[in-house]
Amino acid sequence: MKKSKAGQDYITATGLPVRLLGREGESRVLQSLQTDNRFFVPATYPLKPLKERPSSLELRPAPYKESTRSTLEDRKRPLAPIIDALLLEGGRTMKGLVREVKRRASAACRGKDVGANVRARMYWLRKRRSQVGEGPSRTGIL
Repeated sequence: MKKSKAGQDYITATGLPVRLLGREGESRVLQSLQTDNRFFVPATYPLKPLKERPSSLELRPAPYKESTRSTLEDRKRPLAPIIDALLLEGGRTMKGLVREVKRRASAACRGKDVGANVRARMYWLRKRRSQVGEGPSRTGIL
């Protein structure tokens, strides 16, 4: 067999289509064209060119796509509109407010102190009301 080159597609002895990604020390780095898994094999592991032997598995059209999970940018939805609506609705305790915000915007709450967000919104709503001239609120929360 000719010397294998990085970036070319091969078939393993078991019939798995793989792409040779490179070499690290005494081993080769292969990537499965079926499952996108990366794994190491010894440098002497037998590989045959993909054209010589038909694959026993169906190939993916574009192997190793980046993850389609929501990124951090997708989770940057503001909590303020949700918190404001709940505060203006009234009739909830602090614990109930935090629970409801987490239920309505669970992805946006990850890594955030929801209780601190609720307290901050309460502070700013109180401050805005006093600037407008409405005076203190009778609901108890605001």
